[in-house]
Amino acid sequence: MEHLPQQVWIERCAHRIAEVQHDIEVEEARRIARDLQSFERTRAMAPEAAVDFVASTLAQPKPARFERRTRPRN
Repeated sequence: MEHLPQQVWIERCAHRIAEVQHDIEVEEARRIARDLQSFERTRAMAPEAAVDFVASTLAQPKPARFERRTRPRN
């Protein structure tokens, strides 16, 4: 995936969040997008793919963790 500037990634992610969940306000979508950007796993994805991944994960009866490891890298 091409490297997107952080603000572009967040704006595209927020836009996708608003498409998926219509009742989320723009500022809340941006806050959620910043949270998704802070996770290594979702940050490595295209912003739209990150939102779709999180939405499908949260729709599962027992959602999986977003991060693969429990400890930060050294």
